[in-house]
Amino acid sequence: MSKDERFYRAYMEHREVSRRGLLRGLFKGAQDAVEQEARKLEIKADVIRPPGAVGEALFRQQCNGCGDCVTACPESLIVMNGGYPALDFIANYCSRCGECVKACGQGALLEGTFRLNGRPLVQHTCQNRYMYCDTCRRRCQKSAIVWQSSLAPTIDAEKCDGCGECAFACPVNALEMTVI
Repeated sequence: MSKDERFYRAYMEHREVSRRGLLRGLFKGAQDAVEQEARKLEIKADVIRPPGAVGEALFRQQCNGCGDCVTACPESLIVMNGGYPALDFIANYCSRCGECVKACGQGALLEGTFRLNGRPLVQHTCQNRYMYCDTCRRRCQKSAIVWQSSLAPTIDAEKCDGCGECAFACPVNALEMTVI
């Protein structure tokens, strides 16, 4: 039995679509399309960006790779990685001075709350398992290190802003900065 014009006419006679329903359906489709496009543009950074960095997709559009933030950083923490600035926590930590944000004239780094897209993680054996050590906890200005006797510390992600001071201070390099 094939569906012909008579079938569809009979079907539509019993199906009414109000103007409100039609518009609701049209707008819902448009909203879904916008949300899908936004998800496509959402890019996750593979490196830790300087303080105040806008979202990764916008960051790559705004940043021209001039390196002004690199020269402005008093800790020499910012390096160029793939034509864009990134933080390299091997030799230092971020002191939250804001010089990189002031130096950026492109709008890729914005002033506001200090928050980095990196967090310290316990990647290696913490010496607190063998002897008392709370170096990372004492150096954390945000009190984000949750100390546990004879266990590796845990990091409170809500309090941590990603400065990396705890990882820098760790005498056995148990903490390592990773992209979140």
